[in-house]
Amino acid sequence: MLTAISIFFSIFIPRNILENKVKKWLMYAGSKDDERIWAGTRLFLSILTAIMGFLIPYSVIPLYNVLTNSEIYFEPQLRLILMFVFAILGFFATFALFYLHILYVIDGRKKMVESILPDFLFLVGNNLRSGMTPFYAFRSAIRPEFGPLSEEINIATKKSLGIQSFSDALKGLATRIDSKILSDTTKFFAQALHSGGKLAQLIETSANDIKQTNVLKKELVSSTRMYVLFIVFVVVVASPMLLAVSVQFLAILGSIQLETAEISGVGDAEISGQVGLTGAAISITPEFMKLMGQIIIVVNGLLASVFMGVIGGGKIRDGLKFAPVICIIGVVLFEILLSGIGLLIGGFI
Repeated sequence: MLTAISIFFSIFIPRNILENKVKKWLMYAGSKDDERIWAGTRLFLSILTAIMGFLIPYSVIPLYNVLTNSEIYFEPQLRLILMFVFAILGFFATFALFYLHILYVIDGRKKMVESILPDFLFLVGNNLRSGMTPFYAFRSAIRPEFGPLSEEINIATKKSLGIQSFSDALKGLATRIDSKILSDTTKFFAQALHSGGKLAQLIETSANDIKQTNVLKKELVSSTRMYVLFIVFVVVVASPMLLAVSVQFLAILGSIQLETAEISGVGDAEISGQVGLTGAAISITPEFMKLMGQIIIVVNGLLASVFMGVIGGGKIRDGLKFAPVICIIGVVLFEILLSGIGLLIGGFI
């Protein structure tokens, strides 16, 4: 049933996207799923999320009012606008999560292959020095601990026994693993097979170069780790602390103004005008500042995760996976500090 639904929804996705994008992503991720079923299922779930977002003004908000004794109400025109806004946000947010997930799987597979590639090449070089042919040198180097690289090499060696030459089968690895290092290495080795030369020495030289590149990448990540920790401290600890102090300061200022107004006999209308920071029509309350503080922490968390991804790996999506954790910890710590500072200040007043 689900398969039929997925295939039906895949009709709405352009064929060139399925063939040129989705199919390639699944190959890079090592998945054997059909591209139509994969894309159709994601589109179906995104539409379901959009429907749930469309119903939020009629379901979640009334339930929130009942549980918290609130009175949140929207005019019909504004409610209709919110319904479409929540639906669009739900659809694109769900689709973006699926897109990021497949990219993270591809990147994880790529990083794993590039980390174990030097050891695999050293083993191939030793096999070549012992007198093995290139085909058996690669085949004998297959180990379970090499993970996806062993699986792809095994597929390539099987193809070379029948429909393809060994050099062409090695070049095909680049179509299943999104790694430029692996692609360049296989092309270089395939060219060396045709032109001749000391294959063992070439393989070991390539392995040393890749190993040095991996070491340089790790040193670069280590050199930027202090910047990342500083960013996390500012967003998770310093920013919630300052915002909590600001909210409590506004609450104390408001209570002092109210007490002063009661002593001097000022009316309620004049009191609301004094408490506001802008004028009698608009008043900045502690509740409003608390809401703005939560929004600021979430936005800062998103921006910090983007910056962490850029300075850490050069890709924004590398840092986006930390955004939910940073935002949740920041908001929770903000609530804890808000209560703690309130109790501390209340003990002195």
